[in-house]
Amino acid sequence: MAQDDFEEYFRSLNSKCNIDLENLQNPFLNPTFEKIKKLNIAAIMLNQVKINNHWYKKGDIIDGALIIEINKKDIVLQYDALNFKINFKTNDKINIY
Repeated sequence: MAQDDFEEYFRSLNSKCNIDLENLQNPFLNPTFEKIKKLNIAAIMLNQVKINNHWYKKGDIIDGALIIEINKKDIVLQYDALNFKINFKTNDKINIY
C-alpha cells in the first residue's frame, strides 16, 4: 500500500509540473529598466538635458529614474538603487555646457 501511495504522489507531482516554457516570462527582465536604457539625449545645455522633447534638470524623474547628475557628455540616473550613465553621442544635435 505504501508503494502505491508513493507512485501516486509522484504522478501527481509530475502532472503539476507540466509547464510550457515558451510562455514563461524572464524573471530578470525589467521593462522599465529596458525603456530607460534606450533614452536618447537630444541636448545638454547648462544644467538641463533634453530627452523626448522635454527638458529635465537634476532631481527630475524620467520614466521612473531620478536624474542625479548632468555632465558635459552624459547624465547619471538612479533607478532601483542602481546608478548608470546615458552618454550623449557627439553626432547628436546640441551640446552646450
